[in-house]
Amino acid sequence: MTGFARLIGIGFLASTLGSGFAAAQGWQHLGKVQRVEKLKDGVELTAGPAKVRVAVFRDGVFRVRVAPNGTFPKDSSWAVIESPEPPAFKIEENPKEIRFTAGNLVATIQRSPLLINFSDAAGSVLLADEPSLPMAWDGQQIHTWKKMPLDENYYGLGDKAGPMNRRNRAFTNWNTDAFGWQESTDPLYKTIPFFMGLRKGVAYGLFFDNTYRSGFDFGKESADYFSFGAEGGELNYYFIAGPEPKKIIEQYTALTGRAPLPPLWTLGYQQCRYSYYPEARVREIARLLREKKIPADTIYLDIDYQEGYAPFTINRQYFPAFEKMVADLSEKGFHVIAITDLHIKRFPDHGYAPFDSGIKNDVFVKNPDGSVYVGPVWPGESVFPDFTLTRVRDWWGGLYKDFVGMGLAGFWNDMNEPAVFRYPEKTMPLDVVHRLDDGTTLDHRAIHNIFGMENARATYDGLRKLQPDERPFVLTRAAYSGAQRYAATWTGDNLATWNHISMSTPTLLSMGLSGYPLVGDDIGGFGSSPPSDL
Repeated sequence: MTGFARLIGIGFLASTLGSGFAAAQGWQHLGKVQRVEKLKDGVELTAGPAKVRVAVFRDGVFRVRVAPNGTFPKDSSWAVIESPEPPAFKIEENPKEIRFTAGNLVATIQRSPLLINFSDAAGSVLLADEPSLPMAWDGQQIHTWKKMPLDENYYGLGDKAGPMNRRNRAFTNWNTDAFGWQESTDPLYKTIPFFMGLRKGVAYGLFFDNTYRSGFDFGKESADYFSFGAEGGELNYYFIAGPEPKKIIEQYTALTGRAPLPPLWTLGYQQCRYSYYPEARVREIARLLREKKIPADTIYLDIDYQEGYAPFTINRQYFPAFEKMVADLSEKGFHVIAITDLHIKRFPDHGYAPFDSGIKNDVFVKNPDGSVYVGPVWPGESVFPDFTLTRVRDWWGGLYKDFVGMGLAGFWNDMNEPAVFRYPEKTMPLDVVHRLDDGTTLDHRAIHNIFGMENARATYDGLRKLQPDERPFVLTRAAYSGAQRYAATWTGDNLATWNHISMSTPTLLSMGLSGYPLVGDDIGGFGSSPPSDL
């Protein structure tokens, strides 16, 4: 049984048999508030060994953090870029509760057991802890349960398949290479742990800022409550009052960043398939598009333009005049986007600069024993830049210098979940080591879901340095909340079927509702051949 399945199972038993049984099984729920300390932005509550902070982050935005052992970790986030500016607030106490008012939003904290409810100034409850299941932890796992009104619906979570309303379903966030995904496929390529609840025309938002494998259950476990949690990291969430969905997305994207204005040509039709080669075929596609008067602004080059699928190389057998081809296409109004997967071919003593310079500069992800991690991907044995380090992102961005000089207009960061041809995991081992700028390290459990975003960040920042007067265009397959600051995205490896056409619109709309506006999909399908009527 997986960790999350075990977590859900224990939660179900806790709800039916009581918190004592849950504790016997390993769950430790928050108990009685024993101490209240007022902070400059809210309150810190002590309940047994745990501490809980409830703070007003900005007008209409509260933040909740839980430290099961009483010690809060360093306050950092890959997603949040907005600094806190707490408005004026008032705290009132009585023997039963602490009432925390900021503007038109009220957080009411019950003392025994510790439960948190959010309501508007008129007293209408917007979000409330499930009384029978206070916030809890079990080893490294953390979880919280919320009341679920019968007429409340839920939207968001990014590129989740199926109906836009998430109610009565459960979801896992773990960026996954999911070829040919269907309505029931989960997880998919992205982790966007943000959703909106909507009831009687009043909405709120919730962002669970946790990069570990996480789960959201909107009533599959119980008709009385929904829940969310993660296999590690901090129970750390933001409550956004709204009450209009438009206002919530505005506040959420202020928190995590907004997509920069893209180049105008990216809003036109983009022609892509796996894969156009040799050079004559690319020229033929461009000629046919113009001859048939099919508007098109972009042609993509997939991995076959590379030598042995090694990123930042050119297969001169297929593309002997690559630079001239790019220039000729540009004259015809085509912008060329080239794929640059994040894996670097392990190719010592062959003059392959990305590998040689990477080894020299110590930029690759390590095994626990300090050796460089090597995994199989398209080029064969490959190594992976440690994008959690600023200096590595700077190194990666510099690799685009020659391609930018050739006139390539944008870059496509694929396979960055990260996908590795290891089965069934399809990614790096969970114990590989990622280094941070402050000298500490984290394993892949903590970094997996932000690895693709940091890859796109490195590409975007590198292009900004190489072409400061140009708007970069980066396309990423994997993402975490905040990736909209760096890259457009698409829905991954769909199929040429009527079913996938029908799934495309709700999936794209859900991305927009999740703060990711520049999105698309393979309209004609990536895999399989279409039926005659399609």
